[in-house]
This record gives sequence, structure tokens and C-alpha cells, in this order.
Amino acid sequence: MSRIVALDTSCWWGGVALLEATPAGSSRLVAEAGLLVSDSHAAHALALLGALLAEAGWARSDVGAYAATRGPGSFTGIRVGLGTVRGLGLASSRPCIGIATLEAMAEAFGPAAADRVPLISAGRGEVYGARYDAASSPPGEIVGPWLGPPERALAGGGGDPVIFGPGAEDAAAALRAAGWSGRSGRTPTSVAAAAGRLALLRLRAGACDGEGLSPLYLRPPDAELLA
Repeated sequence: MSRIVALDTSCWWGGVALLEATPAGSSRLVAEAGLLVSDSHAAHALALLGALLAEAGWARSDVGAYAATRGPGSFTGIRVGLGTVRGLGLASSRPCIGIATLEAMAEAFGPAAADRVPLISAGRGEVYGARYDAASSPPGEIVGPWLGPPERALAGGGGDPVIFGPGAEDAAAALRAAGWSGRSGRTPTSVAAAAGRLALLRLRAGACDGEGLSPLYLRPPDAELLA
């Protein structure tokens, strides 16, 4: 499993990345492509992957493992990513695992001056968020993934965090009103590559095929079947 394909389809900005493990125990990004989606990731993910494999000169049989972001994020997008890698993994007898989107975002953001809080817009005036330490890789989780009002981003750590991600701009005003005096960072676009790095680390540490492949939605369904 020295070569891995990673997909991110959690948000309107998606991506595919090809990574290769190095003898030193790290990983090397071989190729990456991002895509701004206005319809559905389902219409583009496999075509983008095929183009990237061709550009890198990889055959499908060269891929040793697959990974995808598992949410939170777009309900449909998450299912597209996880379903795609599961299908590819089953067809080739290769392991595949899921990586939390917010963790991959923190990894893609890199070191910061304060705790890292990635935010994704969730609608209804809410955001998805989590809190990670300032600089470690893989990111050290301080507060696990949550769904709630933007002000919740200030809980659970010491000092004002750095906020970033596709929900940060909308959340900034509410956070300022709540006393936040930190800064907003750029929205990372190399989330697929970050998910691939994290997946390689977990596979090297003994992660099993199928680990993390259940979607992480956080929002409960609006309707449930009665028992």
C-alpha cells in the first residue's frame, strides 16, 4: 500500500490526490487536482481520478489503498466520495478508509499561531467545527467535531483560535460579537492530499480496511421511522 488515492467530496470544493509513501516513513504528493463543483461530485470524481492517474503514469493496479473524507459536509458529496473509494477498493481488493473532513482540513492548513478551528457552513445559521492544536501533524484533537452556532468555536481551548474553511467568513461576524479577536485564515484547498497523508499514517499504524467509512453527518435526520 505504498501508493494511495484520496478523494475529498465533502464541500463545493473537491479534489483528488495521488500520494506515495517514502522509505523514510513520510509521504510524497505525486499529483493533485481540485474542482469547484456547482452540480454534483458524482458527475466528475471518476473522470478527474482517471485523468490524474494518466498524468502520473499510474495504472489502477499500482494503487495500493484508497481514502476519502467522511464528513461532516454535504450529505450527497460525502456519500459520493465514500461510495467511490469503497467500490474501487472492493473491485481491486485494496484497503480503503475514511478520514474526518475537519481533521483533514486542519492538516491541510498546517501550523498556525493558535489552535486551529476549521468551519464548514451547515445552513440554518449553524456551522460544523472542531478544534485542533496549533501545529502538530497529525492534528491533535482538542474538541471533536460538532454542529452548532458559530460561537461554539470559542469553546474548549485557551485563547482565541484561528478559524478557517468554507464556513469561516459567515461565522466571523458572530464570533466578533462574542468577543473573538483572533484572525481568519485561508481556506485550504489541498484537503484530499491531507486526507491521503493521514490515511497512509493510519494504514502504517495498522488501520483495518473499512475503518472510518461510515459517514460523519452530525445533524440528526429530520424524520425517523418509528420502531
